[in-house]
Amino acid sequence: MAKRARTIRREAERATDKLRQARMKLAALEPGGSPARPIELVSASVIEPHAASMPCAACGGTVRVDTHEARTFGAGDAPKRVRVVHVRCVACGTERDVYFSLDAALPS
Repeated sequence: MAKRARTIRREAERATDKLRQARMKLAALEPGGSPARPIELVSASVIEPHAASMPCAACGGTVRVDTHEARTFGAGDAPKRVRVVHVRCVACGTERDVYFSLDAALPS
């Protein structure tokens, strides 16, 4: 017996959601995916253009920068100051935070 069109569509939607979740987990492990692994840049002026040039982690679409702020993570002797850029995909609507740190050393 052949599957109904609705069943096929729902199976495809579940597979797409599963793939999107796996891609988001992978993006969290890459540079910029967490405060522990920020992308190191030299100047704050290049953070937003860099974040906007990154593809959506879920679908590969274009992202738009919503906010950009400085936060401190960690406690005790070595708190870490990072820049957090909140981006949203214009295609699928997925939101995520991308983490950056400013390296004091200038490239030679």
